[in-house]
Amino acid sequence: MIRQGYESSGIRGSLTVHASVQFHRAMEAVACIADETPPWSDILTVTRDLIGADSGSLIMLDGDGDLLHVSHIGLADSTLQAYEQHFHKVDLLAHAAARQDAGQWIDTDEAIARQTLLRSEFYNDYLRKHGQNQIVGLLLERSSTRMTAMSFQRATIEPGIRERLGSGHIGEYVRAFQTALARKQQLIAEDVGLLAETFDAFGDAICLVSRGGAVIRMSPLCETLLDNRQGLTVRRGRLFHPNGAVYAQLLDKLGLAIQGKIRTKAVVGLSSGDTIVVDISPAPKKLQMVGEPLGLVRLRRNTEGRNIDLSALIATFGITPAEARVLAALVSGRTPLEYAAEHAVSENTVRKQIASLKIKMHCSRVVDLVRMAIQSAT
Repeated sequence: MIRQGYESSGIRGSLTVHASVQFHRAMEAVACIADETPPWSDILTVTRDLIGADSGSLIMLDGDGDLLHVSHIGLADSTLQAYEQHFHKVDLLAHAAARQDAGQWIDTDEAIARQTLLRSEFYNDYLRKHGQNQIVGLLLERSSTRMTAMSFQRATIEPGIRERLGSGHIGEYVRAFQTALARKQQLIAEDVGLLAETFDAFGDAICLVSRGGAVIRMSPLCETLLDNRQGLTVRRGRLFHPNGAVYAQLLDKLGLAIQGKIRTKAVVGLSSGDTIVVDISPAPKKLQMVGEPLGLVRLRRNTEGRNIDLSALIATFGITPAEARVLAALVSGRTPLEYAAEHAVSENTVRKQIASLKIKMHCSRVVDLVRMAIQSAT
């Protein structure tokens, strides 16, 4: 009996030491959250080990529930792919988390009525298929534009797991995590504020935008510039333009910049004759909360087109009204493709009009067309 007692005591001591080591590793990882590029894979790993789960994921959704970012440890590629392509849209735990406060744990075994879960597409076609019988999530941040959470998957169900996760070492870890995360958010806000002040001095606005057009942060000047319900604006937390072709082209440029890690540019016309020049580049990593791919977008108003008198162009150069409109668009900085998208004509038609302009105005380059048009206006 004494020997058995010693063995039991030794096992408990070993488990205590192991838990202590996991806790210290987790706290070391938390200390890195405010770094420019936090090691989120390591943070997920130590958190998974600390709470006792089989796998973990870091998920960011926008205000409409569309997936902005997901990273993971321990999930099969097929599981991740299924979630990215469809099942994030029917994720019952994410829907329940949208009503929770940041810093709170949420558990599929408690947050969702058992019969509701068992009848759901999310359970039958995803959770059961991939061996996820219980998911616990820690909500990191929630706003009108996005929700970020760490999610941990278990093959077995532990009833009342939230009570364990809210106390002891794990509770201490979560509190430290929230403090570090708040510091990270503060640093990003300060960096964006500094950028906004710098560009504002030149009359330029900035915003941070996801690949799908969700506006994560924007400067005060950006709010003013995009308050244009007839043109480029923000609707339901996303960039929006009523012209489908213009909107599609803008999203293409945004995706190309973020995925291709290059600079792109678009010009969007306004009814006033002005244009908004949109410069897009991949956002620096220090502006990313959890490594989500973002675009840093600079917007500036171009008033060159406002000073162009179409009737004067027609009279001066003997061109048609349609050609005059194309010439004014070139002066304002729009490309043939952008003008074509705005006016629902083919790019080939616009290029033919430009070729006609070159003949009538006796020049061979677009830059010369623009120079002559500006000179005629002055």
